Amino acid sequence: MGKGKCPLCLSDPCRCYEDDTNDWQSAVQNYLGEYEGITHRRYADALAEFAAWYQATYNALPEPALLTVEELREYRNHLVAQGQKAATVNLRLAPLRGLLRSIGRNVKVKGVKQVKPAIEALDGRELGRLLAAVEGPDWQDIRNGAMLNVLARAGLRLSEVLALKLDDVTINDRSGSLLVRQGKGMKERTVALAKEARAALRAYLDVRPNMAQTEVLFISRSWQPLGPRDVQRLIAEASRRAGIQKTVTPHTLRHTFATRFLQNGGDVATLASLLGHTNVATTTRYLHPNAAQMQDMVEEL
Repeated sequence: MGKGKCPLCLSDPCRCYEDDTNDWQSAVQNYLGEYEGITHRRYADALAEFAAWYQATYNALPEPALLTVEELREYRNHLVAQGQKAATVNLRLAPLRGLLRSIGRNVKVKGVKQVKPAIEALDGRELGRLLAAVEGPDWQDIRNGAMLNVLARAGLRLSEVLALKLDDVTINDRSGSLLVRQGKGMKERTVALAKEARAALRAYLDVRPNMAQTEVLFISRSWQPLGPRDVQRLIAEASRRAGIQKTVTPHTLRHTFATRFLQNGGDVATLASLLGHTNVATTTRYLHPNAAQMQDMVEEL
């Protein structure tokens, strides 16, 4: 055994073979025998951490046959109280459940639910400042403005924006649309373009290099299709220059489109169609009226 405490008996040097009657030692050894490499190391570390906590808490090594749901919940709560992330807590619990299953015990202890941080839509002032932050005389600046307008005023997913072809854009004097061919589930849909988005796209098409040997709409300085990281970095930098305190990502702009659409009186069914949602229930997460809007809604009831 190498340097450091043994994950089985918590001794340095290892004393596993001095007393092979210890239930914890033998159960862990048998269980870890099924794994190798990084999984073996992670599981061994997780079980060692649990055993150390148990010994410090109860002044004894855990006995797998006698471990209770309450003890495992107490350990889970201990990890949470330490500030461990949900994913880390769940990774610590997984080998414990596996160890108990290996000896015929099905002890069910719920992990910690991973809550995604809420996405905050940009208000009109913030959106205006973000778009102003990418303005410039170069064709790349004009391209950036067009991309951000499509994200924020047409509500496309980043992958859908990057997959757009020149032939997918239709712009007339009073209307315009985008044909989304590679939406989620590979379903096509047509999305109407707002006036500002039409103007931004028209300006970009006027300056897009004709020499580019690709039909992809948004291209890089080297005339190659842009990648997701290019756009993510662009938005992060524009947000910083605009002084926006919120976290701004491509999905923030899609969320902004949905929120503004509903605030302007749009209905959920139409929004679901524009966003490419097959289930309207998915779209309802954008329904978060503020206090003033809720007051208006109930005022005349």
